[in-house]
Amino acid sequence: MTDDLMKSSGSGDAGNSTHADEQRLYPKVRFRGFDEPWKKVKLGRNVKRIRRKNKNLETNIPLTISAQFGLVDQRDFFGRVVASENLANYILLKRGEFAYNKSYSKEAPYGSIKRLEKYNEGALSTLYIAFTPENINSDFLKAFFDTTKWYSHIVQVSTEGARNHGLLNISPQDFFEMSITIPKSDEQNNISRIYNLMNSLLSLQQRKLELISALEKGLGQIIKQQNNKYGITFSLNNFLEIPPQIQARIKNKNQLLTVKLNLQGLARGVQRDTLSLGSTKYFIRHTGELIFGKQNIFNGSIALITKEFDGLATSNDVPSLKISNINPQFLFYLLKNPDFWKHTELIATGTGSKRVHIHDLLKLHIKIIPDAKYQAKIVSLSRNFEKIVLNQQIIVKECEKTKQFLLQNLFI
Repeated sequence: MTDDLMKSSGSGDAGNSTHADEQRLYPKVRFRGFDEPWKKVKLGRNVKRIRRKNKNLETNIPLTISAQFGLVDQRDFFGRVVASENLANYILLKRGEFAYNKSYSKEAPYGSIKRLEKYNEGALSTLYIAFTPENINSDFLKAFFDTTKWYSHIVQVSTEGARNHGLLNISPQDFFEMSITIPKSDEQNNISRIYNLMNSLLSLQQRKLELISALEKGLGQIIKQQNNKYGITFSLNNFLEIPPQIQARIKNKNQLLTVKLNLQGLARGVQRDTLSLGSTKYFIRHTGELIFGKQNIFNGSIALITKEFDGLATSNDVPSLKISNINPQFLFYLLKNPDFWKHTELIATGTGSKRVHIHDLLKLHIKIIPDAKYQAKIVSLSRNFEKIVLNQQIIVKECEKTKQFLLQNLFI
C-alpha cells in the first residue's frame, strides 16, 4: 500500500497551485502517478434523483435505512408487515442505487446514506430521497459518503427540526446543491478498489473474530457439561475465605482499585470525582484474591486480582476473598460464567441498593471436578483461547484504524 500511495506535497500541489483555495484541491495521500488537482462539482450534476413508483406491490421488500446494515427489510427491524396498498406510493429502488434519510440524528449522522446491495430491488418510503450515480464511480461515491469530511459538509447545510429535537433535516434541494470535490475517473477507480479491498479485509477479520469467539463459547459449553456430569457439589466456603483485613493509608485515588462491570476486569483509581478519601475505610487487596462488588456482582463486577494491582485498596463494599484448595484460575473460570454471577442477584438483600454479602455468597453451591491436572488443562486451554481472541480483536481494531486513515486522507 505504501508503494502505491504518496503524500501530495512535493508532487501534486508543489508548482501546480499558488492559492489557498487551490491547495485544498489536493488530498493528503494519493496514488502514485496522479498529480492533477481535484475538481469541485455540484452533487446534483453527478447523480440523478429517482422518482419511479413502485409497481411490484406483492413482491417488493419495504426498505429502511440501518446505520449498521445498510438498506434492509423494514419488517426485520419493526416486526410488522406494511400493507400492500401503501407500497404503491413507495419509490422503486434497484441494486446499486442510493437513498438518504431527510432527518437524521446529529449525535450519529453516519449511516444516513446507504446503497442498496442486499436485494435486487425494493420499495422505499418517500421519507427517503433516492438517487443513482451518473458520471461518477459508484464505489467512489459510497466511500466518500463514509468519510467524516462528508458529514461535516452535510451538517453545515442541515437545519434542526422544530418538532424533533436532536434531529437534523436536509432538503433535497440543499442536498443536491452541495459541492463535492472529485478526481478524474482513473483515480476514482483506484480509490474505489482500495476502499473495497479494505472493507473486504475488515469483514474477513471481523468474521474470523466471530468464529473464534464462537469456538471459545463452545469450549465453555463443553466444560460446563462435563462439570455438571462429573463434578462434585461443594459450597464456596470450601475454597474461599476472608483474608486478614489490613487497613490502607490512602493519600490519592491512584492507590484505589475498581472492579469493572460485565467482566471487564480491574482498573486503578476510581471514576467518581466527588469521592472523599477521608470518609471511608479502605483495605489492602492482594494478588490471587477473588474480588467483587457487593452491589454489582450480578452485573459482572467480579475479577481475579493480578500482580499489577497487588497492594491496591478497596472499601468493604468491594471485598476480596482468599482462594485455597483449588486452582484459583479454574475457580474463577467457573465463577465468571454468567450462569453464576447473574444468579447471585437472587441472594442480594437490601431495600434501596441491593447487596450480596460475603456470608451469603460463601453459602452458594457449585459443581467442581476436583482433579488438579484436569483443572490445570482447562486453565491452559481457556488462556490460549483468550489470547487468540485478544489478538484477533487487536487485528480488527488495526484494520478499522487503517480504514479511517484512508477515508480521512484520500478525500478532500
